[in-house]
Amino acid sequence: MDKLKTFTDNRGSLTIVEEGLDVPFKIQRVYWIHSVPPGEERGKHSNKVSSEYVIAVNGSVEITLEDINGRKTYHLDAKDKGLLIPPDTWDEIRNFSPDAVLLVLASHSYDESSYIHSYGEFLKHIGK
Repeated sequence: MDKLKTFTDNRGSLTIVEEGLDVPFKIQRVYWIHSVPPGEERGKHSNKVSSEYVIAVNGSVEITLEDINGRKTYHLDAKDKGLLIPPDTWDEIRNFSPDAVLLVLASHSYDESSYIHSYGEFLKHIGK
């Protein structure tokens, strides 16, 4: 997880995300996830080609990532924390606070054929 550059003074705070520095890819798509009902989960998939950089710009959310090296859970709970999700990484997004807004910066346009929606298929894809 990355700590993003933030500048604060008596006028408030400004947090910066720069393509090529904080986000190690050219941004092709931007979207946000919000208004997730209590107990619902998002993600539960992997992408074969696209990287994503996620920031909880409001509220908090828990993200579990799994790749060839294992599983790790992250808690995004500040506007100045960013998390890179590389290709071939299974993600599970849960425990959205009622006010959560998760901003997603993606390296590729949406292509349904690049997603793996079955956990078993994902494990086969990464050779586990």
